[in-house]
Amino acid sequence: MYEGRKVYAIVLAAGSGRRMHSKQKKQFMEILEKPLYSWSAEKFDAHESVDGIIITTAEDDIPYMSSLTGFKAMEDSAAKTETLTDSKQPKFPLNKLSAIIAGGKERYNSVYNGLLKIKELEKLNNNTYGNTDSSSTQEDRNNKTSDPIVMIHDCARPMISNAIIDDALHYAAKYHAAVIGMPVKDTIKILDEEHYVKSTPERSSVWLMETPQTFDFSLIFNAYQKLISQESEGKLMIPVTDDAMVVEAYTGARVKVVAGSYENIKITTPEDIKIAELYLSR
Repeated sequence: MYEGRKVYAIVLAAGSGRRMHSKQKKQFMEILEKPLYSWSAEKFDAHESVDGIIITTAEDDIPYMSSLTGFKAMEDSAAKTETLTDSKQPKFPLNKLSAIIAGGKERYNSVYNGLLKIKELEKLNNNTYGNTDSSSTQEDRNNKTSDPIVMIHDCARPMISNAIIDDALHYAAKYHAAVIGMPVKDTIKILDEEHYVKSTPERSSVWLMETPQTFDFSLIFNAYQKLISQESEGKLMIPVTDDAMVVEAYTGARVKVVAGSYENIKITTPEDIKIAELYLSR
C-alpha cells in the first residue's frame, strides 16, 4: 500500500514484437537468462508498496505465462487465486501476481482489460466506477482511501528501478496523474506531408515519454471507459499511443511529468537487446 491506498501494477506483455525479427515473441525473449517481461514484473513484485500485479498477454500464451510464474487462477466467481502445487516449480515466480489475462487487439484494449480486472478484484461498485460523469470522478478521487493507484508499464522497459516506482507513486498520489519521461537531447523537427520542415519546437519543452504511467484508478478507468465507448460506436478519432493522452483527451485532467532515467529504454529492435544486457548486467 501507499499512504493507505492499494497499488496495482498492470504489466503489458501482449505484443508480437514484429520489429525484433524473431520467431519468439518479444516478451519471452531472454535477456541474461531471464524473459523480458520478468525483469520489470519482478521489480514490482519486490517493491514494498505494490499490492498486486496484473499481466496481460496473448490469450494463447496464458498457459505458458502461468507455468513460468507459477500462477493458476481458480475458476470461480470470487476470482480467488492459488499457486501451482505440483512438483514442477516455476522458473520465475511472482508472489504478488493477482491475474494473468488476455490482452486486446491494441495496447489500449489490453490496458482496459487490466483495469476491468482490478475493478473485479477490488469489488468496486459499478455506481462509483462505472459512471463517466466528471463530477463523480472528482469526488471519487477525493475519497483516496477507496481509490487504488494504478501503475501501467510496458514490459519492454526492463530497466525500471525502485527510484522510478517511488517517484511515480509519490507524484500520482499528489497530482492524480503522473508519467515518467526524460527531456530530449537532440533537436526535434516537425515535418509536413512532403517531408519539409514545418517547425522546430523548443527543445526544453519536448520530453520523451516512458512508463510506468500512474493514476488514480477512478480517473484512468473513467477515461478508458469513454475511449472504449467511442471505439464501440466507431467514433474513435485519436491515435492512442499512451495512457496519459487518454486521460488528457477524455477527462481534461492535467498530467504531471516526472524525470525518470535515460536507461529506461524500450526494447524495440535487436540492437536494444545489447544495450539492455549492458545496463542489466551492472
